[in-house]
Amino acid sequence: MFWLPLGILHRMIFWELVRVFLLSLTGLTGLVLIAGLIQQASQLGLSPSQVLNVIPLLIPSTLPYTIPATTLFASCVVYGRLSNDNEAVAIKAAGIDLFTILRPAIALGVLTTCVTGGLYYALIPRTQQMLQEQVLQDPEEVLYNWLRRERRFVLSNFPYVIYVRDVQGRRLIDVVVKQRDKIRTGNGTEVWFGYDFVARAAEARLIVDRERNTLKIDSDKWVMVGKTTALESNGSAPPEVALPEMFSGKTIKARPMALEWDELPERIQELEDRKEELIIKRDANRRVIEETQNPFLRQTAIAQEPHYKAQIEEMDRQIRTVMFEQHMRPALAVGCLCFALIGCPVGIWANRADYLSTFIISFLPTVLAYYPLMLAGGGLAREGRVPIPVGVWAADGIAGLAALLLTYVLIRR
Repeated sequence: MFWLPLGILHRMIFWELVRVFLLSLTGLTGLVLIAGLIQQASQLGLSPSQVLNVIPLLIPSTLPYTIPATTLFASCVVYGRLSNDNEAVAIKAAGIDLFTILRPAIALGVLTTCVTGGLYYALIPRTQQMLQEQVLQDPEEVLYNWLRRERRFVLSNFPYVIYVRDVQGRRLIDVVVKQRDKIRTGNGTEVWFGYDFVARAAEARLIVDRERNTLKIDSDKWVMVGKTTALESNGSAPPEVALPEMFSGKTIKARPMALEWDELPERIQELEDRKEELIIKRDANRRVIEETQNPFLRQTAIAQEPHYKAQIEEMDRQIRTVMFEQHMRPALAVGCLCFALIGCPVGIWANRADYLSTFIISFLPTVLAYYPLMLAGGGLAREGRVPIPVGVWAADGIAGLAALLLTYVLIRR
């Protein structure tokens, strides 16, 4: 390590930075992990045993958000103590340039930047895939937990809506299953509208067949109401249906966060090719509108125009999402270096040795400025309102300028 031969002073500052960094990283990661577990348990209906199983898989995903903050905190604490003990004054009185004591902070910033970037290269995407696979190993348990919590199961692409009054173990109490009906709109697209039939049972249970990837709600007696009929049935309704796509595992690799760094450009190119195919089909459809003399064909082509527009817009959205991920990963990593450089002069000027004061001084600007700017810029970039590099890197650019300005003022004073 290039800073170690510089002397005992630099080694002492660096190892103190590492000690404070690791202690604060452990505490902050634990807090963020709890919030992540609550979110995952709420979204996926995880049981306590499943929550315990996914804890190791959630830790890597929290580190890119906790490492920058703890880098800033460690720098503020260590350099604040140096200033409070008048060690910074003694160093300057000894004729040592204050820039030299910044080198341990720079070393910590470079180290945490590399670690964060390394996590995003492959480890975090792989743990995200493993997390989804772990959760989806027992779809029956997930469905029971979902119904136990929400008392209903509704997905936009699933043809059934399930309501229950209560869930007792593996028993669904007072079950209502509604089969959704599809209609074709004026532009040719199909949408859910109303229900084809409604079935009700006093008690039922879920049966998931993993080999065939199907779901069935089994009961001894159903009361069914269709559009024109009403009847009682003994165990013959509703029919066995395919499991929702969220349990098939097909969508795991489609999520940008689950893609390894080398796979992101490939995914962007794949989406660009799909978009190009849609544009070619749209242009051919427009030529039909302009050239055909057949009124039926012309009307059909006109009805297809909104369909192509919606598909192309969806491709644009997916491309922006993957490009956003491609920029956000290095941006979060570089934030570590910016925070390390900010923490040193802020800590020296704050002149505090206690953790509470340093926590307030270092974290308030972070919470009120950096992360809101990054989230707002990222949101605008994903919506296409600003260029993605501008939206994602704006927070790092401002933090970097602030770090350089503070460092310059510190050295010149």
